Amino acid sequence: MQIFQLEYFVAVAEEMSFTRGAQRVNIVQSAVSAGIKQLERDLGAALFLRQGRSIALTQAGESLLPHARTVLADLQSARDAVDASRGTIRGTVTLGTLAHTRALDMVKVLSRVQREYPDVVVKLRQTVQGTRSSLADLRSGVLDLALVSVHNGTAANIELIPMHTEAIMFVCSRDHPLAGRRRISLSDITDEPFIDFPEGWGNRTLVDAAFSADGLTRSVRAEVISFDIALQMVGQNLGVAFVPETALRPGSAHGIWTVATELEWKIQLARSTSRLPTAAVRVLIQEFRSSKTSPTGGQN
Repeated sequence: MQIFQLEYFVAVAEEMSFTRGAQRVNIVQSAVSAGIKQLERDLGAALFLRQGRSIALTQAGESLLPHARTVLADLQSARDAVDASRGTIRGTVTLGTLAHTRALDMVKVLSRVQREYPDVVVKLRQTVQGTRSSLADLRSGVLDLALVSVHNGTAANIELIPMHTEAIMFVCSRDHPLAGRRRISLSDITDEPFIDFPEGWGNRTLVDAAFSADGLTRSVRAEVISFDIALQMVGQNLGVAFVPETALRPGSAHGIWTVATELEWKIQLARSTSRLPTAAVRVLIQEFRSSKTSPTGGQN
């Protein structure tokens, strides 16, 4: 069993594609396929079910994956130790991001990393499935770090570093009977048609939990993955919604009425506690921490 075979295996397993896995490790697909076939022969078990152009992990592949990630992480730790002795930091960090990060100056963070640590590569993966999927990817090792929104501030086997907190706003059309109100209670809006975001998104989980805590139910008539689209729909009186305050950009509030609520949307930088952070991961964490002391640049 060779290290490069494990690298090929993990890349293909995480991408669920030999083509994308080969692109990820910058090796021709035939070499990746040959390396994995040799690994399967060495282990005496098939690691992938090959069904036409689609693949899936076998039970043996599922069993190997976490151990392969651990071996590669330990190897990176050894490289970090050698690099540290020479005053060098290098490595790749896979960073999951939320669909809405306007409150954080991501460009500034990434620019500083590129300028000060040119051998650190940050791979961005924006989720449309939300915090729930990002937390799962952190635990499995697909992601090294992720920006998430966990409303209660805790997640099993995950370290959450607070980054930002802002108000959640209730929004309705200016033609809506509730327009003009300065305060809105949840009991006032249980019968309203809601425009909301997919289950698993942090803001959706927060609002669902608030209604549940008050023993209330509501009807979600439409799910979208864009705050801008949600606001446009609200403006056309197609429903009401809850959105973070930073979603209300200049011009986006045309035709809608907004009311501040007691709900707070929190953004955290998350990492799995089951693996030691690499030097590159620690660099990115530090840059995010430093960015909290500077004004945000309004980047989305």
